[in-house]
Amino acid sequence: MGTSLGRIATFKILPSAGGTFSVSFAGVASLDARIISISPINADTGAPAYASQAAVAGLKNGQKTNGVIVAVTTSSAHIFKPASSKGAQKTFDNFLCDSATVARFQDRGYALVGLFGDGRARAYSLPALKEVGNAKVDNKLDIRRFGDAIVTTTGDLFGWTGPSEMALLNVWGAGLDLSHAVGDRLYNPQATVPPRPTISNLQWISGTQYITPSDMDLLIGGPNRPPSRRMIAEMREAEQQQRLAAIEGRAPPPRGRPGAGAPGGEEEGYYAWMQRQVQERTEKLGIVGDSMDRAAETSNDWSEGVSKFVAKQKRQMVIGALGSKLGL
Repeated sequence: MGTSLGRIATFKILPSAGGTFSVSFAGVASLDARIISISPINADTGAPAYASQAAVAGLKNGQKTNGVIVAVTTSSAHIFKPASSKGAQKTFDNFLCDSATVARFQDRGYALVGLFGDGRARAYSLPALKEVGNAKVDNKLDIRRFGDAIVTTTGDLFGWTGPSEMALLNVWGAGLDLSHAVGDRLYNPQATVPPRPTISNLQWISGTQYITPSDMDLLIGGPNRPPSRRMIAEMREAEQQQRLAAIEGRAPPPRGRPGAGAPGGEEEGYYAWMQRQVQERTEKLGIVGDSMDRAAETSNDWSEGVSKFVAKQKRQMVIGALGSKLGL
């Protein structure tokens, strides 16, 4: 365990009688500044050497791990065997370290990765603690909150970019410049929104279907959407039927399908047919809505007439009663 005064205390955990464990103080190592990271690693491979259940159970079978501690303070990094402090050391002269941990780079090895006060992320080799690379990250993360950022064991930087926004960056990049503006958008703000389909009260009460697949296709794709393979096949089939009807002298197909004759006598396309269907449907719904409005107005007038008639009868009844009592 580390302290804010730069000391690392080591404790031994040993089995006791009755299946319990005992903890005993083993020693303390004094470093130069506040401890910000402690990472136990295998000195032979650099892999993490945590006291997992499997590792503790293997002690009784003679399985031992050549482990060391990688301790990082705000001004230096140390590699040593607890509880002594003799080992490799790296001092940060021109900047301070705000967050660090031992991270793995794919299958190639391990390195010490940290965020530093000069706005850069740096990686140091293990156990030599030689700098192998650095990158400027203060343009992506808030440098004032580097101390709150987390460096994961996979080499990702999880930190704050603003008061209420966070970002996840990976330090194992390819050296490419990603500062250019990305032109991809999830939607087109220049596209016009098609009119919303309407429904009358009568259709709502009766449960009549008021949005057809053609209406939905037009609402989602818009009038300029390129036709699908199914639409093209239907248009070709309608054209073939029209040509066959013209050759055989039959009547043209009804106007309710694409490829049929338009009101002006010209042949219309699939989207023109869909637009005409939506327009005709809207007009029909408007006529039904007007009829319902007129029915509501008539009912309201009838109710007002009944109320006036009842009030008049009440007044005549009261006046007749008073007149009979007064002898009028």
